[in-house]
Parts: sequence; structure tokens; C-alpha cells
Amino acid sequence: MLFHNKIVVVTGASSGIGKAVVELFLREGATVVMVSRDETKGQAALEEMRGVSPSCAFFPCDVGNETQVRQLFQQIEADYGKLDVLHNNAGISVGGGLMDTSEEQWDEILRVNLKGAFFCTKYAVPLLKKGDCKAVVNTVSELGLVATRNSLGYICSKGALMQFTKGAALELAPFGIRVNAVCPAGTESEMFHRDMASGEGGYDANVARLAASYPLGRIAVPMDIAPAVLFLSSPYASFITGTHLLLDAGFTAQ
Repeated sequence: MLFHNKIVVVTGASSGIGKAVVELFLREGATVVMVSRDETKGQAALEEMRGVSPSCAFFPCDVGNETQVRQLFQQIEADYGKLDVLHNNAGISVGGGLMDTSEEQWDEILRVNLKGAFFCTKYAVPLLKKGDCKAVVNTVSELGLVATRNSLGYICSKGALMQFTKGAALELAPFGIRVNAVCPAGTESEMFHRDMASGEGGYDANVARLAASYPLGRIAVPMDIAPAVLFLSSPYASFITGTHLLLDAGFTAQ
């Protein structure tokens, strides 16, 4: 029970990587606050996770809305008085290249993917100072390190989130708060399915092509990624901050 009596917040917790992370934290004894802006999906995920452990709660929140984020952490302070781990996992993917990405799309992807991590980390800090683990883990992407075509807003948001991880790690190190990132490659989720299905050739063809580009020959499932988040949050990573862990099936090694 590595996280017994620890308080954990996971954003984007209603599906995919976020839900897998919630499950593992619960199995390791944590109390987990699940955050999602989709209240219906969030409540459904909460009921599922309560089958793993009753030590979880759900809070509806749009992480790109500062007022809602402030209210989230005010509630956590009232309920628990501290925070041990923040997993900034909420994110969106909006396809489009330089010439066909609208201003509205650009603003929205940066609002959620970058500003959301900024708001959540900023308002979590006073509670993390009172915690034991004092860890922030951001879900970036291998596309925070390498580029791809027709996804300009997304890769810019993830590249900026990588720099946010490093900058926040330097600022928060004096308080013992560690800030790191996980960088997954293609991982099965609703968002991933939507992206792959929208491309030319359809879902199966696009997934097969993507998997063939990875040396391990397959895409990830959420439980491939979740253990890395727990590791970076744990005492086993007590001397690790300001860096990232690639989970990309060898893609960037080529």
C-alpha cells in the first residue's frame, strides 16, 4: 500500500490513462479525487472505481477555467487539508496544420492542455506543501519532443507543457515538490480512437500504420502508462524532478 493515507488528484480521470492511474492509486491505498469536465462520464467512472476502493470522490471541473480550478482546490483543502500528488492528465487533441487550424481551435487546445496544467499546479501548491509525497506528474506526449504533420496546435501545447514541467520543477524544488512528466505514444482511449478514425483510411488502417512505426510493434493501453505515473509520484523517485519518462515503444530511439 505505497500510497496509504495519501491524497491524490487526477484530472481527465473519467477514461483512458487517467482512469487507469486512478485505479492503480486506489489499489495502492490512496484517496483519489477524480476530476473531469464531463459530469456524466465522471460519475460513471466514479461508480466503477468504487468497486476497486471506496476511497474516491469526483469533482466536475474544466481545468482551463480558473474559477472552477480554484473551487476544486478549496474543496480539497476543506475535505482533506493537504495534497500529496497531482496528476495533470486532462487534455484534448484537435487536428489541423498551419493553414487549416482556426484561432478558436488554437486557443482551446492551449487553454485545456497548457493553461489547465498551469492553473491546477498553481492552486495545488499550498496543499502540496502540506503533503508527504509532494509530486506533480504531467501527461505530455512523445509529441512534446518530436513533431508530426497536421497536428500543430497539439504538438505546440505538448512542447510548451514540457517546458512548463521543467520551469515549475525549478521553482518548486525549494519546497520539496517534484514535477515530472510522462510522455506516452499512441494509447488506446476515446480521444485516440476519434483521432485515428478521422484520418484517411479509417481507424484500423491508421492504427496499423502507427503501430508499425513503433519498434515494439503495437500501440499502448492505459495500463502501460499508469505505472510510470505512480513511480514518479512515489518515494522511489525521490531524487527525480524536472524530467520526463518516455513510454513510446522505442519510437524516438529510431
